Order: sequence, then structure tokens, then C-alpha cells
Amino acid sequence: MSSASSFKQDLPPQGGYGSIRWMKEVAKRGPSGYFKFSTFIALSLAGYTAWSFQAKHWKRYKLEMQDARNAVEPLFLAEVDRMYLRRLRDNRQEEKELMKDVPNWEVGTLNGEPIYHNLRDRFIEPSLKEYLAHVGKSDMYDIMFERRKH
Repeated sequence: MSSASSFKQDLPPQGGYGSIRWMKEVAKRGPSGYFKFSTFIALSLAGYTAWSFQAKHWKRYKLEMQDARNAVEPLFLAEVDRMYLRRLRDNRQEEKELMKDVPNWEVGTLNGEPIYHNLRDRFIEPSLKEYLAHVGKSDMYDIMFERRKH
């Protein structure tokens, strides 16, 4: 029984336990609404200012590029016309070479008669098949489907 006499029961501390907080404690999260709204306004103004400067720069850039395109366009058109006329000349030379053994053959005519009857003697553009008559097949497809442009 000696062990029973040495047993000591736990008791509350002298003066009792402290008060128990039974109400919900809501933690304060982040900045206030005024701070959030003022930050939103400040960032919006900064973003709009940066965008307006960039828009002015982009507008000037587009104007400069359009001026450059307008300046170079006549050169490109002249080059396209030169290539077109060169192709027509090559077609005539090829026809002349192919038909040199045919008697009384005039280049650009069919049996001495013009292919197209034109009252005003104006140039009639040849059809695409005529234009590409003496070109290799791969070159013909390149020209027809404009693969060289891209």
C-alpha cells in the first residue's frame, strides 16, 4: 500500500487556469482595400502611359515602313515587267529555234495569220499556258503557284 500512499493527484495550479478564448480570431489578410485600389489606379496609369508612348513609336514605325514600300514599289514593278518581257522574248526565240525548218513560218503567227485579230493593234497578253509553254515543269509550278514569293 505504500505505492497508493505516494500517489499524488494533479490539481489545477494555484490561482486557477487562465481564461479560455472561445471567440473566433480572424487573421488580418493583406493590405487594405484603399491600398489595393490606389495601387490598381497607379499601375493602370503607368501602363496607359507606357502604352501611349509605344503606340506613338509604332505609328511612326509603320509610317516609315509604308514610305519605304512606296519608294521601292516602282523598282519592283519595273523588275516584274522586265522579267515578263524577258520570258516573252525567250518564248519567241524558242519558237524561232523550233520552227526554223518549217517553210514560210513567221514567229508569233499561225500560218502567217496573227493568232489574235485585234482591231486596234494593241498587245494581248498571252494565256498562262502560252506564257509558260517552253518552261520546265518544276519552274512552271513554281511560277503558277507563286512558291518563290514565300
